[in-house]
Amino acid sequence: MAQEILAIIPARGGSKGIKNKNIKSFNGRPLIAYAIGAAQKTKLINRIIVSTENETIARVAKKLGAEVPFLRPANLAEDNSPVKDAVLHLLLNLKNKENYQPDHIVLLEPTSPLRISRDIDCALELFLKREAKALVSVYATEQLLFVKNDLDKLRIISSRKFLKSSNRQELTPTYKLDGFVYAVRTEVFLKEKTFFPRGVIGYVNEARWRTVDVNEPQDFILGEWIHKKFKNIEEKLNNFN
Repeated sequence: MAQEILAIIPARGGSKGIKNKNIKSFNGRPLIAYAIGAAQKTKLINRIIVSTENETIARVAKKLGAEVPFLRPANLAEDNSPVKDAVLHLLLNLKNKENYQPDHIVLLEPTSPLRISRDIDCALELFLKREAKALVSVYATEQLLFVKNDLDKLRIISSRKFLKSSNRQELTPTYKLDGFVYAVRTEVFLKEKTFFPRGVIGYVNEARWRTVDVNEPQDFILGEWIHKKFKNIEEKLNNFN
């Protein structure tokens, strides 16, 4: 039986790092256009809804082909407002107003403009194959991780065994969220109110070069440069020897 999958794109109007970030022109298109476009090209997503409190963002999102059936309250779009609360608001309103509840939801944050539809489909295919409660996409990262105190002293937070070997291949692989895909069964999310319930699985994104998370000007500029060189970089990697 086909599974109903709803893509939710959270896009509030307030942004401290980059003003009007979600609709700022990124290589000629609003930043949010890349999340909407990637979702539209997938094989598995049935519906795309943008959650925002901002009328301008709503207007742009609709023009790009996404739905904005209603605005979220302003108190769910503040700097410290958890995304999960906005998602919960959306799901409850869809149930009350349309009697609509998807089998699964996938969160696509607009701050990952280098994400493509293949990333989403591959992650969702694994999610459905494993019959998992939830899935997040990740990429391999450095195994040696540190924290720094107020006196600039470093403390390793990875396993101490990492210090016993300088051979990367002998170390346990470690991963970091890439921000591309968060998928969860709707019934699980409504009950546990998290994208990280017990048993969450990870989809490993091999394209680390595309995992730019646009939150600061340097991210934006770097992301635009990589986007302009996208095909060239991909071709070189595919033919690298």
